Amino acid sequence: MKKKVFAILETNTHKYFLGRLVRVTIVSLIFFNVFAVIVETIDEVKINYGEYFDVIELISAFIFAVEYGLRVWVSNIRRQFQGPWGRLRYIVTPMAIIDFLAIFPIVFIIIGGLDFRALMLIRFFRMLRIFKLRRYAHALHTVTEIIKDKKEELVITFATILILLVVASSLMYIFEHEAQPAVFSSIPATMWWGVSTLSTVSYGDMIPITLLGKLLGSCIAIMGVAMFAIPAGLISAGFNQRMILNKQKKNGGKEIIVCPHCHQGFHRH
Repeated sequence: MKKKVFAILETNTHKYFLGRLVRVTIVSLIFFNVFAVIVETIDEVKINYGEYFDVIELISAFIFAVEYGLRVWVSNIRRQFQGPWGRLRYIVTPMAIIDFLAIFPIVFIIIGGLDFRALMLIRFFRMLRIFKLRRYAHALHTVTEIIKDKKEELVITFATILILLVVASSLMYIFEHEAQPAVFSSIPATMWWGVSTLSTVSYGDMIPITLLGKLLGSCIAIMGVAMFAIPAGLISAGFNQRMILNKQKKNGGKEIIVCPHCHQGFHRH
């Protein structure tokens, strides 16, 4: 019985019709709950249909709670979760924590008499249910694996961006503070300018007016285009390599050579 439940919940097999039904049900509930959290912020919708949303929330929380309990029950079938503390090790895994947070809002609803902050907290926890899609969407799992493969390069890139942000904000504060003491009031306040300029958004609420400030802003804007293109290139290359590996598995393990220039895969003859 436990092995059958495990196959239904934890594997991507299409052997069991019940497994496909469970996957479709959970994914549909996740999308509907995220949709409900979004539209409930509209006062008219909340007033007219709030009771229906509450009923659906109770049903969703019950289904998510049953799913969570079953996953904890069958978790020790996996080798890494066997032993006396196996289920506890599973409970503290990221996906198990997300599953628990998905049912956590029901506690607040049962208590009742909540203030505005508590209601916002409930909406936040309900919105976290979207992360449950990682278990059911292969594409999201692939993206996670790509980030793991490229984590060293990404860490170096973001560390470089952070250093550039601190240096640029400090220099801009020196150049502009005397001319605009209310706008560039401190280095932390100037970091907002640094983030918006490095990301090439530039909202326009903080604009340098001195010559040195304008020159620095121009350089930072140009460097921002290059710096933020690096993570995109790393993830794109990793995604292409991951797709080639998946194709290699489907082709029975035939070796595929990846061109270092165009990143296209070719079979070895």
